[in-house]
Amino acid sequence: MNAARTAQCPSDLALEEHLLDANPATARHIVGCAHCQAWERSAAEAARAFARENPRWMAKAQARSSPLRRWAPLLPIAALAAAALFILHSPSPEAPRYATKGEELTVYIGGQGAPRAASQGERVRPGEALRFQVAPGSAAFVWIASVDSTGSVSRLVPAEGTTPLAVDGAQLLPGSAVLDAVEGPERIWAVISREPVSWAVVEQALQGSPVRDPTAVHIPGARTATVLLERGAP
Repeated sequence: MNAARTAQCPSDLALEEHLLDANPATARHIVGCAHCQAWERSAAEAARAFARENPRWMAKAQARSSPLRRWAPLLPIAALAAAALFILHSPSPEAPRYATKGEELTVYIGGQGAPRAASQGERVRPGEALRFQVAPGSAAFVWIASVDSTGSVSRLVPAEGTTPLAVDGAQLLPGSAVLDAVEGPERIWAVISREPVSWAVVEQALQGSPVRDPTAVHIPGARTATVLLERGAP
């Protein structure tokens, strides 16, 4: 049986940050806390799983000309970051929150400084890491994608495979992406459905200008949530 979290335990967000940048106080707590030790073991197991899978995705992305080239993989910290994301099934109460209508999509910016939730139209610097949280309200299938200034669509989560990611309730999704130096608007999309929708259908529906009216996007059997970012130096 897993040990219960105590009032002294750091938040999941704080534990995740400790994985990326060791915090002495958090490390001291983990030494004497069975709950946080179990969390750390789970993170290590998830990191190993991510490290096994990510090189294959990298090879595929680098081998073909694709909008995915514009999203640089997070290595070597990707395995640690993904480890924390794999085991988080609800947002930390301390985490900043911003979401589109219905709070179905939150985009977190965390590559340079403490993670924060993006606001609509926020200017984001190259090198920033993006992570994604969805809150569909019940069990659902989810694609996360982006549309860049050229109208090209990039597939972000899941990065490979033929089916969308299955989620159940509010969830911080595994994996993250890093913005490159290309400037201009970038729209992040969550496509949420009760039954799996193929990537080909999603890609075709999202193609076009990132600044177009989001209500003009219609995907049969799915609903969408979106956040618009402006890529470039502030």
